[in-house]
Amino acid sequence: MRNLILTFLLILISFTTKAQANDTEAALYNVGFGAVFGTVGAIINKSPDEPLGKVIKKSLWQGALGGYITFESKRVLREARRQEQWEYFWMAKLINAAGTSIKENTALNKNFYEKWHLNIGFSRLEFNTKDEFSVKYKLMPVAFVYNVDALFRYKFELKHSLRVGEFVYSINRRLENSNYDEIVASATAGYMVFNKSYLNQIDINVHEIIHLYQSNDFSIFNTYLNKPLTKWSAENKTVKWLNEHLYTEYHYLILRPLYIFEANKAETHYDNIFEHEAQYYGRGF
Repeated sequence: MRNLILTFLLILISFTTKAQANDTEAALYNVGFGAVFGTVGAIINKSPDEPLGKVIKKSLWQGALGGYITFESKRVLREARRQEQWEYFWMAKLINAAGTSIKENTALNKNFYEKWHLNIGFSRLEFNTKDEFSVKYKLMPVAFVYNVDALFRYKFELKHSLRVGEFVYSINRRLENSNYDEIVASATAGYMVFNKSYLNQIDINVHEIIHLYQSNDFSIFNTYLNKPLTKWSAENKTVKWLNEHLYTEYHYLILRPLYIFEANKAETHYDNIFEHEAQYYGRGF
């Protein structure tokens, strides 16, 4: 199963390197990502007595649906840039949350509508709509640690954070650890940071939020650990408490090495598949 996941991931990466030059290719990537990895997750999380064919059939269309909705959220951000309408940012965020939720439900081998979530900074709100409606708060520990670090290094921009729906910080000088002179903003786990002079430049905001959406895309891989986490929770009260109150972002163990790999092999900054996608929606080519 591990080899199958890696094979699918490499196929999608190789496709994306030359793709997303137009909306058709961008849609195919997002739909394919949701369908493939949603199906892999559903197979991992299916019960032994469930027919494999039925699980695959259901997960393919649900994952594809989630991927398409994710694609539309990115297009809404592009429209925000084109029309210079900051009001679109929250619309894009809610649409992206819906698409990500559907993909995660798919990978958990659930109906696509059973659970929804919304991430803001290091906070995750989960809405359970199966049987009785309920809301649960979970803290995302990786994003929390990164935000605590950011508070000591940058200025938190409350007004701008409320405007775009993400945690935003600013700094009055060139960003630290920037390898390129033109880098005036950056996105990492749970927040964005801007050179103060570029804080209100809408295309740069779109570019960085796309990076946060890429993290949301990869959160589908967290569902692959559902079975062992459930088992450990049943055996250990501490693990159960942690699992109920934390949403640990294991997907960064895949996302970050992939970004570094892409950056190291890229001839130019935007040959990196992640930067290519962010630039496609943020500024266009």
